[in-house]
Amino acid sequence: MLPRWLLAAAHIRLGQKRADAVIKRFTGKFGASSIGARAATLLAQLRADISFAFVDAMVITVAYLSALGVMSLDGGLAGVWWTRVLVALPVIIAVHLLANVAMGAYGHVWEFASISEARRVIAATFWASAVLILITLGLGDFELIEGTGDRAVPLSVLVLGSMISLGFLGAVRFRSRLFSFHRGLRLDARDRVLILGTSKRAADLARYTGPYEVDVVGFVSSGPTPKGRRLANLPIVGELEDIASLVTTLNVQQVIVASEGASVLARRLVDLCVDIDVRLRIVPDLDELLTGYDGGPDIRDLEIEDLLLRPSVTTDLVAVESIIYGKTVLVTGAGGSIGSEIVNQVLRFMPGKVIAMDHDETHIHDNMVKWDAPAGTELIPALCDIRDKKKLRALIAKYEPQVVYHAAAHKHVPILEEWPEEAVKTNIVGTNNLLKVVRGTEIERFVLISTDKTVDPKGVMGASKRMAEMLVQSAANTDIGGCIYSSVRFGNVLGSRGSVVPTFMEQIRAGGPVTITDERMTRYFMTIAEAVQLVLQASALAERGEVFVLDMGQPVRIIDLAHRMIRLGGLVPGRDIEVKVVGARPGEKLVEELAHGPLLSSSHPQINIAENKVPGPDLLKHSVRQLKQMSTTGGRRELKEFLLALANREWPNDETIDLRETNEVTQWT
Repeated sequence: MLPRWLLAAAHIRLGQKRADAVIKRFTGKFGASSIGARAATLLAQLRADISFAFVDAMVITVAYLSALGVMSLDGGLAGVWWTRVLVALPVIIAVHLLANVAMGAYGHVWEFASISEARRVIAATFWASAVLILITLGLGDFELIEGTGDRAVPLSVLVLGSMISLGFLGAVRFRSRLFSFHRGLRLDARDRVLILGTSKRAADLARYTGPYEVDVVGFVSSGPTPKGRRLANLPIVGELEDIASLVTTLNVQQVIVASEGASVLARRLVDLCVDIDVRLRIVPDLDELLTGYDGGPDIRDLEIEDLLLRPSVTTDLVAVESIIYGKTVLVTGAGGSIGSEIVNQVLRFMPGKVIAMDHDETHIHDNMVKWDAPAGTELIPALCDIRDKKKLRALIAKYEPQVVYHAAAHKHVPILEEWPEEAVKTNIVGTNNLLKVVRGTEIERFVLISTDKTVDPKGVMGASKRMAEMLVQSAANTDIGGCIYSSVRFGNVLGSRGSVVPTFMEQIRAGGPVTITDERMTRYFMTIAEAVQLVLQASALAERGEVFVLDMGQPVRIIDLAHRMIRLGGLVPGRDIEVKVVGARPGEKLVEELAHGPLLSSSHPQINIAENKVPGPDLLKHSVRQLKQMSTTGGRRELKEFLLALANREWPNDETIDLRETNEVTQWT
């Protein structure tokens, strides 16, 4: 049984529902040592709230003494009241602090506080004042106070003191929010600004620019608006489609997007301003402000992420926590872009251990500095190659992971076209090694990170990852140990090493040209953090070997992406930076697909399920064995042909094929 102080602390800090879930896991799944570690975590989290309560006590003291001083200015209060108020101060402070706890005025990240948190502070102060007045009236009615007057504290002091306390308590909590909006508006006073949007957010933005003498010229509406309309005492000067001429005519230096769901407007704005010199900025959507981790300014420059038409990601945190909390989690490829973000997000759910495995010591070292393991979670770096089955088996036996996120893979399309044997050894044989060594252990969930290039693959990378999907699906069909297997398939992620966005950024910094392979080429994009959120969500939805497909939003033409990135850099495509078409590279497709055929719905609106048949386990086993042999002794052309044939074949469950004999394979060419 946990002590009462810890139960109360959990409820204050985490809220009733989440605290109950946490305490249930404390008492139901972990021993005494683990309980102690979690208790230490809660104590560390509560330390900040205790400091806050101490500050509250000081400002409440100042508030009530100030109220008494104000009321004494005209001699209306006798000197005896000072003694009585000083004696009553501990009770006044205690009542206020208890009201703060009851109303939930502690345990918040106040940098992101909003109206909901303000209501808690107001309610706490109101109820504290009401209780103090009732106590004072009650003491007077029972004649417990002797001397001048019949009350412990003048009612006027209680009312005025509570009002001053409310101001002080609000100022302490909302000091960041009071000034962060203005910090975000450190604009050049000479700049003339147009605000894109006609919502309350846009009006508030215009009003807040006053102290900085920024010249807001007016508003631009996103659709048809009658002429002569005004907002925040400023004119609506035109519509979005007129933005280029308005910027030129009105001599505007900045355009700020201030509208709900700004991505569509931002894309159109960039396209319309592609030939003019104007700075483009944005007021982020509410969900970005509330979920941001860096407490940054409320206004920022437009970024490439703002231009992607994709839905905001929602995550069922309770479901994800249920499969990670307190568990031992292995992440392969932890040094890569996706793998490192998986480690980062998994750590937030307080697993028991996280084994961050990669074959590259530099990537692991660099990320160990960035990862922040919570108290009670052991973060273990592991140098191991999934090709090394013996070492892999030893690592699994030592740490006994319960959840595996398999992100290790070769992924660069043109390079793998030249070195197909390396794709086979890592993406196929390595995956097979990992599946074999975890089988029969305490493994509960196995998640393969896959790609949209597995759909009708034209290159080695997509074909090898499709074979990895088949291995995971086959393991789900044959493993009777209770492990839940799944694969998660998605498109390109922004910022991933070697992907198109960092490549374009380097080319723009170098002065161009920005090279694209074909003007018709399109790709799906998502940020790394969003993709990993949905990966974790999909892993919680898995039941038996599903291939999950993430909702990536709308595909983006690569040439449009190049133009917009150049424009966001303050340059004009064609004038400042050349965009050059160089032709498709080996293994590339013009259009990527997320599935072959219709998708099935899951219980999450942004995660679907692809239907893919796999060969029987014996046939798949022989196919992998043949690929492995060809990767070490065969010719590259034959290996590519065989791999693509396997990956693109339609597989009825009972179909068999004749595998090539090893004596047909020639040496590498």
